[in-house]
Amino acid sequence: MEKNIVSLNLSNLWTPYMNNTMGTCVNKYALQTITDPEIHQIFDTALQLSNDLVQKITVFFNNENFPIPHGFTDEDVHLNAPRLFSDDFWLFYLHQMTIHGLTGYSLGLTTSHSSDVRQFYTEAYKRAAELYDTTLEKLESKGLLERTPKIVLPEKIEFAEKQSFLAGWFGNHRPLNVIEISSLFFNLQKSTLTKDLVLGFSQTAQSKEIRTFFKQVVELAEEHISIFSSILHDDFINSTTSWDTHITDSQIAPFSDKLMMFHCAFLIQAAMAYYGTALAGSMRRDLGLKNSSAIARDVKLAEDCANIMIANGWFEEPPHSVDRRELPK
Repeated sequence: MEKNIVSLNLSNLWTPYMNNTMGTCVNKYALQTITDPEIHQIFDTALQLSNDLVQKITVFFNNENFPIPHGFTDEDVHLNAPRLFSDDFWLFYLHQMTIHGLTGYSLGLTTSHSSDVRQFYTEAYKRAAELYDTTLEKLESKGLLERTPKIVLPEKIEFAEKQSFLAGWFGNHRPLNVIEISSLFFNLQKSTLTKDLVLGFSQTAQSKEIRTFFKQVVELAEEHISIFSSILHDDFINSTTSWDTHITDSQIAPFSDKLMMFHCAFLIQAAMAYYGTALAGSMRRDLGLKNSSAIARDVKLAEDCANIMIANGWFEEPPHSVDRRELPK
């Protein structure tokens, strides 16, 4: 039977489809537990956005007879599960997740040539940006928005005069610059989200193997937080705060183990991308080494995560090219 050939523009929509079906499940559960009316309204908007994007992608796929991914369904969310996270944590979670969405939609836009797919990403980016603004403003109004680090205003422009500008292995090294401070601070916030979200997952997962894996994720996130916070503290710069106390003692899972593993994999992959960006912008050798080491540790964790998902039959493969080496056999 002859198979259709589909453009890369269309098949690249597989990732936002998977992510938004997961987001739909998460948003539905959050809405069941959130009591703050303002935060509840924001999650209503988030749920509408994830639903709309899934529907639009489904239309794209159907028009090309592209197989609809299984993704995540109502079977992956337990709406009657008790509260696992506080309302404030959910607001912090949604704010951080919109950052991931904006990154993904901008990448999708710049790698698509099809006008209708580019229009999809443009609209998705615009609506995600509006949600980002809303969550940021609400965090600020509630006194939950962490103030970004401040530096003394420079009096003039400066040019590096010595190779020691790049140094940092031993002894004294120059102070952090604003590019390095920004990467450290914002990556710490993402590590904090991963640590506390997965900490909640670790106490509710059904499988002992998965609970053990989640504990490893939490421990690595804590290690990264300690390493990168200390770099900021050495320059007397504030780092991020913990959300540990915003997790309840519930042991009843709000999500399937499959969804929680996929969400964990998403955050690990995102961390590797952000550490890669920080690595490219690091102008001190010691920072480059620490970012490289963080990526290497996350790569091992991502592989372990994939192996568990494959063993459980949860690893849904993205569209891929034909294995032409096997065809002649």
